[in-house]
Amino acid sequence: MQAIGKVDIGRKRVRNEDAIFVSNSPIGILPNLYIVADGMGGHKAGSIASGLAISSFCEYLEAHKHIDIKTREDVTILLKLGIRNANHVIYEKSKQDEAYNGMGTTMTVATVIEDIVYLAHVGDTRLYLMNEGSIFQATTDHSLVQEMLEQGYISENETRAHPQRHIITRAVGTYAKVKIDTVMFDLSKVQYMLLCSDGLTSMLSNEEIHECVRRSSGEAEEIVDSLIEKANAKGGMDNIAVIIVKK
Repeated sequence: MQAIGKVDIGRKRVRNEDAIFVSNSPIGILPNLYIVADGMGGHKAGSIASGLAISSFCEYLEAHKHIDIKTREDVTILLKLGIRNANHVIYEKSKQDEAYNGMGTTMTVATVIEDIVYLAHVGDTRLYLMNEGSIFQATTDHSLVQEMLEQGYISENETRAHPQRHIITRAVGTYAKVKIDTVMFDLSKVQYMLLCSDGLTSMLSNEEIHECVRRSSGEAEEIVDSLIEKANAKGGMDNIAVIIVKK
């Protein structure tokens, strides 16, 4: 697999609070690892939260690299435990320093083992699966507008421009416990996997993202650069984190 990730500050923000991790080499017992985290909080707290989420997750994997994984469910359990560890680290940090009070982060984590992607997710960062003919959003946003959409109060087209679109209903580190979604998908018909923050998805629709990938030469770095450029051209209202994994 070929994987490339980049973070761009966007056109409107004065600091970056997004963080990514890309590794095609083993991290702990996992053969590869891809993470996007979008931090939130006061001055610098968002960047602290997203950075801590990734570092503490990876440290947990390394500390438990001798565990025995026998089933697919064992993989998703490991991802969940890693995020719970990150939640604990961030939450405790926020209690120790008033400047970090209430900080938190979204977190989308993926690993690929034998053509299966294992995914753990909190917040409104996303993972997409794509081929030439289709794009599939594999995550469900934990956000206020997603709840409004599911309850029929707003339409799909209204979600990206809604004034409350940045309000998330789950985050890593804001409370002592966190609810984590885990899922797995077969990648046999997938060409690309995209992990990204809402700095991309609030600027581009799923269809625009897919079209951008389809129009590329197929190289992961070109796709990443093209998506960031297009999001900035649409306004670049937030930090933009993008990881493309090409099979």
